[in-house]
Amino acid sequence: MKQLFTILFIGFAAISFAKPRAFFNYKVFYTPDQAAYVTTYLQFSGGTFKYETNQNGNLVTKVEITHLFSIGDSVVFVDKYSLDSPEMIDSIVDDFFDIQNYGLDPGIYDYQLTIKDVVSGEEVQGNQSLKIDPFTPDKLQFSDVALIQSAAPSEDKNNFVKNGFFLLPYMTNYFPPEMDKIAFYFEMYNAKKVIGEDEQFIMTYEITNNDNQKKVEGIFQHKRLSTAPVIPVIGYLPISGLPSGDYNVLINIIDKNNDTIASNYTFFQRRSDVIPQGISVEDVVLDAKWIEEIPRDSIPYFLGSIMPIAPKYEYETIRKMLKSDDTTRMQKYLLAFWQQTAPNNTTVEWYKYKNTVYYCEKLFGTQIKNAFETDRGRVWLKYGAPNQFIDRPNEPSAYPYQIWHYYRIGQRSDVRFIFYNPDLVTNDYPLLHSDMQGELQNYRWQNDLYKRDSPSYNVDDPGGSIHYGGNANLYWNEIDRR
Repeated sequence: MKQLFTILFIGFAAISFAKPRAFFNYKVFYTPDQAAYVTTYLQFSGGTFKYETNQNGNLVTKVEITHLFSIGDSVVFVDKYSLDSPEMIDSIVDDFFDIQNYGLDPGIYDYQLTIKDVVSGEEVQGNQSLKIDPFTPDKLQFSDVALIQSAAPSEDKNNFVKNGFFLLPYMTNYFPPEMDKIAFYFEMYNAKKVIGEDEQFIMTYEITNNDNQKKVEGIFQHKRLSTAPVIPVIGYLPISGLPSGDYNVLINIIDKNNDTIASNYTFFQRRSDVIPQGISVEDVVLDAKWIEEIPRDSIPYFLGSIMPIAPKYEYETIRKMLKSDDTTRMQKYLLAFWQQTAPNNTTVEWYKYKNTVYYCEKLFGTQIKNAFETDRGRVWLKYGAPNQFIDRPNEPSAYPYQIWHYYRIGQRSDVRFIFYNPDLVTNDYPLLHSDMQGELQNYRWQNDLYKRDSPSYNVDDPGGSIHYGGNANLYWNEIDRR
């Protein structure tokens, strides 16, 4: 039996068990000798388990956990163990955690997690794809970035301690208004080989907007570090004044020549009571050339067309304008938007975008939707043309689908989208799944794709069934990687 390092979590719940519930996350790290290992994080929702009274008169439960890693039909590794919960004083119970480390070779694994409440007998199961990248010995390498609630120096030897720090995990990338900082842990490798023996360098942390990659002013931290085989890093950034939106923590490594030689990032979502400053049209002066550029009856169309690239906090402003008849205000807003988006090349960038909108209309427009209102049009306008795509209009058992592959989007590399056509009539092709942060992530996408000939399926089978001629998963995993 594995012993649980007891953590009293900040949230409490009254006992009202049904199906046990837990939150899962994982991160990939490397040992000093370049071997990869996966750290799995579990947070158990205490109020969803059944408890028994122990000899001390307190409530306890027992959880049976199974981690299964496979590739194709081959099981690579299984770990099954029991976990005792902390003792609960009364019917108000705490969440509790479990962390495990597993050495695995690089590859893409099918991961299956099974959690059983031993007291009630209730069991839940989940599946997802898990990727381990190979170690790159000739350049700076980062581990995954793990979000944390807190950190403290510790000499204890357990799975909650990494490199002398006790780390309490933060299990989501969502930060509500009451959270005033984002804290994180990661490791950097190969610094001595790439930067040099006993050399110093600067590490910076800042926040960028996920939509346009612009840096958020006023949020910045840095530290001076020395090279070592493994460099553990704990950092934090204040976010109390950060408006709602999608963001990245951007980490840069700067050498003694003041050159940025490596970068790392992690995505997070923020909901805040802070109201961002929107685009003002009060002082905008329309010149004759801009007025002639857009026919009055096309102004609502082009205003709507910027939705894919506009900040999310501007969505409601744009929608309200589109419901009005004030085309002059719409025209001013468009000009103000492009002046803010491309202050040095406003007209040139507007022309380029307008031509892209027209091109998308030919490819993705439908009888009832403009191209920018479809998912394929939105993705094309927001991220550009894919580097590679696969079109499968007639695969057995599957709805028509397309897989788009981007070699790089902003700080992210190797990004994929899958669109499908469930109505078989229109050219709409809604987004089914993507591994791009901030986009729809549907790990049951294969079930939905292959419902054409099998509308009924097991809701507890996230991986989907095997279908004759079904190659979507193969294409998704094996599409050319750059």
